[in-house]
Amino acid sequence: MAVILSAQSLDKSYGARVLFQQVSISLAEGQHMGLIGPNGSGKSTLLKILAAVESADEGDISRRNGAVICYLPQEDQFPPGLSVEGVLLAALESHHVALRHDHVEEHERETAVAIALSKAGFVDFAQPADALSGGWKKRLAIARELVKSPDALLLDEPTNHLDLEGIRWLESLITSAGFACLIVTHDRYLLENVAGRVVELNRAYPDGSFGVDGPLSTFLEKREEFLAAQQARQASLASAVRREVQWLRRGAKARTTKAKGRIENASAMMSELADLKTRNAHAQTASIDFNATGRQTRKLISATRISKSFAACQLFDNLSFTLTPTTRL
Repeated sequence: MAVILSAQSLDKSYGARVLFQQVSISLAEGQHMGLIGPNGSGKSTLLKILAAVESADEGDISRRNGAVICYLPQEDQFPPGLSVEGVLLAALESHHVALRHDHVEEHERETAVAIALSKAGFVDFAQPADALSGGWKKRLAIARELVKSPDALLLDEPTNHLDLEGIRWLESLITSAGFACLIVTHDRYLLENVAGRVVELNRAYPDGSFGVDGPLSTFLEKREEFLAAQQARQASLASAVRREVQWLRRGAKARTTKAKGRIENASAMMSELADLKTRNAHAQTASIDFNATGRQTRKLISATRISKSFAACQLFDNLSFTLTPTTRL
């Protein structure tokens, strides 16, 4: 598969706070990748750098010529006073101007907008975007990127505000998508169902990240194997360093070539041990909260503004309630 987006040896800091160092990642055609990591590891910042919203302190980013790379931030904002159709038409117009597509017929834009809105589940294209619920605003934000026909879509916590039906719609959309996706999410179900590769951003790893082909369950197995091996390497190296320290304390004669080599080797082992201790400490303290998703609320039934009448007899009006597993109503 041809690579659409590639980043090599990225560094990013805010003042004295280092987010990540020497991180490399690439996204190929049609690839669906999940990006995870502890809170504060820089996942959202990395996504912004890849989307050219922010810049890295160091490193290189390459994008395939002509590739359309779209970005969905966590918070959804729309120009005031527009209908849902108007939001997409405005976005498509700006997109075509940016690409210097000067001769796009009006009916072509309207058709593209109608297709994107229909995919997102909208029926009434004239409804005001300001009046939408949080979940439908998220759908509209996704449709706004879909209408641009992306080659790659970068999604930051896309399940925020979506109900269970909305999350299932998103899973179906990504699974059937021909474009590539890079998804930052805490939703373990989404990762298990749609990701063909999972990458964790974490300073516990030598290169700042660790990636495995397959869904989340495969990643977690390989992650534990890697971290266990890294812990074992630290224990083995610590024993070797103790032996070398004892040898040095006996007063090694550094004038011989053999002794010089052993001293240099001991120094290298001490440096590696210090690095391993730091990384393993990050692995023990930095955990990933896979429950930070609306899916854990488990809304069994959610009713909003329900009304019912028989002829002139109104039974009830504007009734709203939610049933969860612990509700007694």
